[in-house]
Amino acid sequence: MYTTWIFSALLAKTRRIWLVSALILCLLSGALQARSGLSKRWVYVSSNLYVNENVQQLEQLLRRAQKAGYNGVLFTDYKTFTWWQLDDAQRWRRNAQTLHDITSELEMELVVCVFPFGYAGSLLWHDVNLASGMPIKRAPLKATGKRLIPMPTALIVNGSFEDYKNHLALHYSFQDDPGKSSFIDHEIKKQGKVSIRFENVGDINQHGHGRICQQVQVSPRQQYRIRVWMKTEDLTGGEIKLLVLADGRTLQWQHLQVEQGNRFNYISQVNNLSSDWAEQCVTFNSMDSNTVLIYAGIWGGRKGKIWWDDLRIETVPALNILRRSSLPIEVVGSSGTSYKEGLDFERIADPHLGRLQWPGSYDTRHDSPQIILTTNTRIKPNETVFLSCYHPTLVYGGQVNCSMSDPKVFELCRQQIEHTEAALQPDGYFMSHDEIRCGGWEPDQVIKFKSSGDLLAHNVRTCYQIIRDTIGARPVYIWSDMFDPHHNAHENYYLVNNTLENSWEGLDKDIIIMKWGGGEIARPGLQFFADRGHRQMIAAFYDSNVESNSRMWRQAMKDIPNISGIMYTTWQNDYSKLEEFASTWWRQE
Repeated sequence: MYTTWIFSALLAKTRRIWLVSALILCLLSGALQARSGLSKRWVYVSSNLYVNENVQQLEQLLRRAQKAGYNGVLFTDYKTFTWWQLDDAQRWRRNAQTLHDITSELEMELVVCVFPFGYAGSLLWHDVNLASGMPIKRAPLKATGKRLIPMPTALIVNGSFEDYKNHLALHYSFQDDPGKSSFIDHEIKKQGKVSIRFENVGDINQHGHGRICQQVQVSPRQQYRIRVWMKTEDLTGGEIKLLVLADGRTLQWQHLQVEQGNRFNYISQVNNLSSDWAEQCVTFNSMDSNTVLIYAGIWGGRKGKIWWDDLRIETVPALNILRRSSLPIEVVGSSGTSYKEGLDFERIADPHLGRLQWPGSYDTRHDSPQIILTTNTRIKPNETVFLSCYHPTLVYGGQVNCSMSDPKVFELCRQQIEHTEAALQPDGYFMSHDEIRCGGWEPDQVIKFKSSGDLLAHNVRTCYQIIRDTIGARPVYIWSDMFDPHHNAHENYYLVNNTLENSWEGLDKDIIIMKWGGGEIARPGLQFFADRGHRQMIAAFYDSNVESNSRMWRQAMKDIPNISGIMYTTWQNDYSKLEEFASTWWRQE
């Protein structure tokens, strides 16, 4: 009996010690949380749940994150917008349920990205014609035989560099350092007798520039394609571009490509790049311009060589032509006669539109579709007619935006929410309205909205209501950049029409802002959303130095109210600094 009493007393004492210890740990955790205000500690994860092996890797990552103190995951998967139409839809759904179960077990908040308006490939997978359209106005076509052939409206002079003096190519506006880092090459060329070569530009030019530029006359509101052959050898440093400028605005943003295996891959920064001759093909819309500057070259280069040959420009109004009811086409004659599709010419369509590798992936190097005259056409031989239509634009590595107003887009968004609810039952939703780089040009948008900012406000208001109608009161988040006047919500943003100012008017006060974009825009952006009454989180890191990034954000968020969380944000799927990030942000200061 005495022994039992002693044992019970010791057990009770042990329990008291454990409870006190747990209370102390709880208080310390609460004190730290209250001190930092960062109750939400997320990790950003991109994965493909259609691949079974990815689920195992995802589980390992989330267990590791939970052990380091993370309590939430922002999850994105291209297939959240397509899974129900996959060949084995149930495989994706099973893996989605596994992800849900893992986060529930680990008591981690699960928030899922939806509505990819900026990187719209998964939405466009359903209908490639829903891409955001830019207008082509009165592109001249000549009736030749059984076809309507685009008439040239621009010309690059001496594109093969055959006309030169010493090492200076003639008829160009400028050429960086001729005879020092740029040379007329008689040995290596694609065609003709010569090419132009830039070599070790960093040794000569303090900015690493190795460029050649020509001013070219164009017609407004036309789609042009620039074509040129390019070769490299041990090229290092900076970015190679085909740049088009008009009145200080960049009209061409697409990265160049090199052939690897049986496909072309986009490149940006170069590091010891050696590639055989490959033809570059990029497009641009001339907008309101009559004159553009066309550059071929490298910016920030250091070592190695790059050759260019056969630089040319062509008018391609039907390349990637968009066909949907909200984007009409029109063919008229010089006298104003309206010609009819199906009566005077066959239906105009590009069979390669948005189908480079899979639906929703676009390219600019395939042949432009032919426009065929009907047997009973009213268009006379050699007559000039004018085509007006719409086309998408490609940015960087093939990014294409979708329409921000077409009703079918919103119907697809409703489907995404319904199917994501069925498969994942997340704790919240995250609207992926980031880096929307083209919009506001479509007919209904120009008529109904004062600006692209008003258009985006309408779009996000509609998207938010779609979520609310489906899930009720669970939290909704959004990226900050397209609604931040200190970031992207301003005029002349990439290829967006007029201005994105006032886009923020579409944000319901219940939407939680995920602020990203550091440096000098970090604090003004945080203050802007705080003044509007939004709760905020911070997307930090971006594969940079954890400590310096943390210092920058801590300084920016000082005395800003309603910042409730922080997120480990990697764009490169680099989780090597997951624990370092946690110890840097979670520690008591």
